[in-house]
Amino acid sequence: MTSIESKRVQYRKYLERAGVIDALSKALIKLYEEQNKPEDAIRFVRKFMCESCPDDAQYDVMKNDLDEAKTTIARLEQELERLRGQIKKSPEEYQELTLAGYKALIDDEEHVSSLLRKYLTPELLEEYMLVTTPPPVDAYLYDCAVSGFEHHDSPVGIYAADPECYDVFSKLFEPIIKEYHGQEDNDSDMLQKDVDWGNVDEIENLDAERKYILSARIRLSRNIEGLPFFPKLTEKQLIEVEERIRAATETMDGELIGTYLTMGDIDSETQQEMVKRGVLFPRGEGKLQTAGCYRFWPTGRGVYHNPAETFMIWCNEEDHVRIISTAQCGDLGDVYQRLVTGVQELEKNLNFVRHSSYGNMTASPTNLGTTLRASVHIRLPLLGKDEERLKAMAEELSLQVQGTGGEHTAIEDGVMDISNKRLMGFTEFELVKSLQDGIVALINAEEELEIAGQEG
Repeated sequence: MTSIESKRVQYRKYLERAGVIDALSKALIKLYEEQNKPEDAIRFVRKFMCESCPDDAQYDVMKNDLDEAKTTIARLEQELERLRGQIKKSPEEYQELTLAGYKALIDDEEHVSSLLRKYLTPELLEEYMLVTTPPPVDAYLYDCAVSGFEHHDSPVGIYAADPECYDVFSKLFEPIIKEYHGQEDNDSDMLQKDVDWGNVDEIENLDAERKYILSARIRLSRNIEGLPFFPKLTEKQLIEVEERIRAATETMDGELIGTYLTMGDIDSETQQEMVKRGVLFPRGEGKLQTAGCYRFWPTGRGVYHNPAETFMIWCNEEDHVRIISTAQCGDLGDVYQRLVTGVQELEKNLNFVRHSSYGNMTASPTNLGTTLRASVHIRLPLLGKDEERLKAMAEELSLQVQGTGGEHTAIEDGVMDISNKRLMGFTEFELVKSLQDGIVALINAEEELEIAGQEG
């Protein structure tokens, strides 16, 4: 029995245990016995199965009420953020919050792997507790570490509140960056190389016959020079970022021509559909929310995309700009070409901030460097069964393998997400080329297993 057949059997047993099949059968028998067959059979079945359920008109009223409630909640959250912005914490309050957060982090003996916990020593805490970045941002250490102070299970636990944080709190950020990006042995003052897109013609279609690769995607992040990152962005600055991105997209040409949509103007159902298609981003929660990523939501958020939905620009998702190029096939060359063209077009109208050592700057130290993540969804059913070999090959090729649902999700039916593991210390071209070489090697391994199976 194949994996899919096994899942079908398990699913049918689940439906039987839950009484779903029995309920459906009774409803269908009732429909069969009905002398005057209703025009809307689905509505008849639904009403038979749930006599107390609302009818269509009631459902529409309830849905409208829910949408209005969500709108009211969003408005109240914005008003609350405005009130919070009017309350300025004193240095003494920042000190109290920082000490309490640090104590909670250090006292937690269950979660001890955070890089913030590892590198924020009592000495550094004392040195940095009341230090701020230059005005008008005036970011404290607490503004950077508040998420890590609350979420002790965070692998890193810190975000930069503005570009200056990386230098003002350098004794904390530098070791975190070096360990996360595998640069501990790099003594150079310049950890990230200059931007180099290379020869885009060397990046190719990796699966012209569409046998293995389901889709390809490359994304990168940028932040506009002269503005803080999300932990300290004001409502006015969120709107400014959106206005500048909207204006910058007006010069797009060719296949990049598209439409900018403000999130507040998109109804909730359409938003959900766009999120499902990967065109729009959802509001998250947890670590990023605590860090301040979703303040004034949905103000200043939006998306630009072309009609084919192969090129997107997300505004104020986490960083100011996230640029995405995709294809529902294995043509990595086409995806890369489109991304490079899009970035270069934006750079004609926007100045993005860079660090002399870390390269392109982002709020999260995990995204520094190229900020580039290239990935494919690929079906390798035979290689997927040999997890040890797959893991060893991925490690050797500097690739990350995970389920298509994201980090920590399982590989199902041999379908997996494969991406570059490294972001810093290499050029953009080198990272995409290394992904290309790695995917070719994995496909070759899959083909060898297919041949061996045929011969056996």
